[in-house]
Amino acid sequence: MIGWLSGTIRELDPAGLIIMETGGVGYEIAVSLQTLCRLKQGQKAELSIHTYVREDQITLFGFANSSERSLFRKLTSVSGIGARMGLNLMSGMSTEDLVCAIEHADDVAIARTPGIGKKTAQRLILELQGKLDASVVIAGGGTVSNSNDDVRSALVNLGYKPAQIDATLKTVAPADFETMFRATLKALG
Repeated sequence: MIGWLSGTIRELDPAGLIIMETGGVGYEIAVSLQTLCRLKQGQKAELSIHTYVREDQITLFGFANSSERSLFRKLTSVSGIGARMGLNLMSGMSTEDLVCAIEHADDVAIARTPGIGKKTAQRLILELQGKLDASVVIAGGGTVSNSNDDVRSALVNLGYKPAQIDATLKTVAPADFETMFRATLKALG
């Protein structure tokens, strides 16, 4: 199994895939939109990796640190939450906000993630509340990220012009990062 990879980011795909070159090999890695917005093409980076093996495929999931990877593994241990849904949860809100939502039984916030219904959110809370690593939550109980800045940063990293992004962001309704990112990307064409 691969535990971590260190290398150069060669490609960024808005769908949440990156190509990281390490040792002359390009690894395709699925990342959350939160992680994607932190990366830039040509940048040297190190990602904690979760290797997902199925009968017909091997998928690498990358995380900014081992705490995020640990959270992902706990999310996917819940019945009905697969690897893609776990990554989707981590794309919809910051790690800190997700942990806070689980710890404070905020099923409404969790259910805002596309593909997650109220019952799945309640199951997540039931199975994980009190079992998550407290070090994931920053002092003060978590923060709500500024979605506009995060979306702008992610799109600049993908090669869009800042002026074009700013004009488009003015037309997009405020929402969580993933919703705004997708809406802005769609509006940009």
